[in-house]
Amino acid sequence: MCLSIADESYLHTTIDWIPGMKDTCLMDFPFARNTNPDNYAFRFLMDSVEGAVRASAIIVHTFDALEPDVLDGLSSIFPHVYAIGPYQLLLNQIPEDGLKSIGYSLRKEEGDCLQWLDTKEPKSVVYVNFGSLIVIKAEQLVEFAMGLANSKHPFLWIIRSDLVIGDAAILASEFAEKNQEQCYIASWCQQEEVLNHPSVGVFLTHSGWNSTIESLAAGVPMICWPFFADQPMNCRYTCKEWGIGMKIDDIVKREEVEKLVRELMEGEKGVKMREKATDWKKLAEEAAGPDGSSSISIEKLVNEVLLSNN
Repeated sequence: MCLSIADESYLHTTIDWIPGMKDTCLMDFPFARNTNPDNYAFRFLMDSVEGAVRASAIIVHTFDALEPDVLDGLSSIFPHVYAIGPYQLLLNQIPEDGLKSIGYSLRKEEGDCLQWLDTKEPKSVVYVNFGSLIVIKAEQLVEFAMGLANSKHPFLWIIRSDLVIGDAAILASEFAEKNQEQCYIASWCQQEEVLNHPSVGVFLTHSGWNSTIESLAAGVPMICWPFFADQPMNCRYTCKEWGIGMKIDDIVKREEVEKLVRELMEGEKGVKMREKATDWKKLAEEAAGPDGSSSISIEKLVNEVLLSNN
């Protein structure tokens, strides 16, 4: 069966039969908008699920306290599931990490933005980054830009050269010149350092999983604008399950951007979400600690899977 994209009412269908996941809808799942078995993305997803059945182990970038029901559900289907996250907190514990001299980023990072953050008050900056793959329209860029500017809060915005369809560089340059006191625009940055900087108060994100868990580990609440793949589900958990995020409508408007930024930076909801985000940060640090659940899972992975196969 192949459903028409024009009729998306079926996306609100509730799914209640997946172990460990309740109150989810089709719209939350990756590639639910296409049921054509010949579609590349749909086929890739199905191949991944079929491959998981044959795998000796399934490694999940999460930690026990964050998704206990989901992990229990996975373990009821697959025999060897190991939750080892957040990765970066675990990597930071390695005394001599040879990769640090090379770096983990696939793009050239601009360090000057950290110096700009040093000039700002604690929890006063909105950090904006839509990841390495998302492409948006010029009019969407304008709506975000005006909403951020109208919020009157300083913001650090990562605008890749290939982020926007059209004259992204020109738009970004003109906007930055007019709002140079309020904003800093960079092409890429050290996200972990930015999120952990004391001046960052909110993360406006596409809800990619790495960005989500990095923000959670840094104790920073999120404004979510998901696009595709796992992002809608990540957004759902961020906003509904963990209580540390608010979602922007798919059709972005400057008024909504301004409203959500003000709510998270100034409102009562923002205060509560920052408190919850701080609690999640502590739990993430505990999981990655010497006796934490993720550290124990790594030891089990090595002993039960890697060493047993030698």
